[in-house]
Amino acid sequence: MRIRSLILAGFLLCGHLSFAQGDGCRGALSALVRVKEQITPTLNASTESGRERLSVMLSTLKNATNLCKEFPDLWYYRTVIARQLGKPDAYAEKKLQELSYVAQYDPFKLPQAAEEPEKQESPTHVRKKWALVIGIDQYQDERVPRLNFAVKDSQDFEEFLKDPEGGRFDPANIIHLVDQKATLTGIRQALGKLRAQVQKDDLVVLYFSGHGSPREMDPNGMSYIITNDTSLDGPENLYATSLQMIDLVQQVNRDIKARRVVLFLDTCYSGDAQRVDDEEAGSARGIAPVWDKAPPLDAPASMAFSQAFNNLMVGYGRAVLTASRADEQSWESPVWKNGYFTHFLISQLRQSRGNASLDDLFHQVQGDVSSQVLRDYHVHQTPSFQFSESGAQIVIGRPEGK
Repeated sequence: MRIRSLILAGFLLCGHLSFAQGDGCRGALSALVRVKEQITPTLNASTESGRERLSVMLSTLKNATNLCKEFPDLWYYRTVIARQLGKPDAYAEKKLQELSYVAQYDPFKLPQAAEEPEKQESPTHVRKKWALVIGIDQYQDERVPRLNFAVKDSQDFEEFLKDPEGGRFDPANIIHLVDQKATLTGIRQALGKLRAQVQKDDLVVLYFSGHGSPREMDPNGMSYIITNDTSLDGPENLYATSLQMIDLVQQVNRDIKARRVVLFLDTCYSGDAQRVDDEEAGSARGIAPVWDKAPPLDAPASMAFSQAFNNLMVGYGRAVLTASRADEQSWESPVWKNGYFTHFLISQLRQSRGNASLDDLFHQVQGDVSSQVLRDYHVHQTPSFQFSESGAQIVIGRPEGK
């Protein structure tokens, strides 16, 4: 058994926009991630509350750039927030030029998915289906604990997608990355391939099984997916070599044209938690949940998701299904040699032959995972979901052209 979470001691701070002056780049980059997660395309200076939020963000980033002067993203977000406030920051813009920074994404611009969908003869029609499937057991940095079944999770999920009586995906349209191929660059290149080929009437499935990195004492969830080549050598390297959840969301919104995008994550979203040293956990390195009872099934989204996911909800046909709520772990089963979430997800997908809607599918998976983990390990793991308009009605196994 292994817990799918990772505490990066010394790098992760409380989830506040402010930070101690002595933290230097560590505090500055933590604040930057928080700012990025709180920006939405609808945030502007037209209201008093909007101006206040933007002003706090700008003040935070001005402090950050004073302490961490050579990190381009800090200067870029300082620039775009100043513009959104109607107060262009010439000094920050000059600094960006000196650093030769080329911006690729405006966080205040509405994504393609937010545009009104074009009228179709059938709103459920799927032209083509595409998938990016990722599983990571082994990590180049030896300080990242090895997992047992994340690669097998991804293999089993891919097999379902390819099954003509299951997912009905063309194998040529599935990108599968494991271990050494699942580097930050490899994942971004795979997303680039989807960007080049996917069209509006397509369905895209993104699946990840592996380690997540929580920010301690952050009730909104984790900030990073740990890739095969993530480096834990200081906050700058962590920031630069891991896949930030907000960056994944921005890439999906910016680059994926499809009206239907589903994200499955078999990893942790742990927040206010403590380390665990449990003989029952064997070689597991994880954290103990703060819940002494299961959170309610209708708990607020902030208890289940990183704020980054809120940006996926701007638009149509987006769905996020995760293995656990905030302050919970995601567990692996030595009996099934899978993560519990993946095991029951594939089981329900196969029972329905891929024909169940995500909404119908999820509630059964949620109940199965919660009851089985509680029975096996006497802890709580409650899968979570979030759908934008029409996302709950997505059917993974719908044949292409129908």
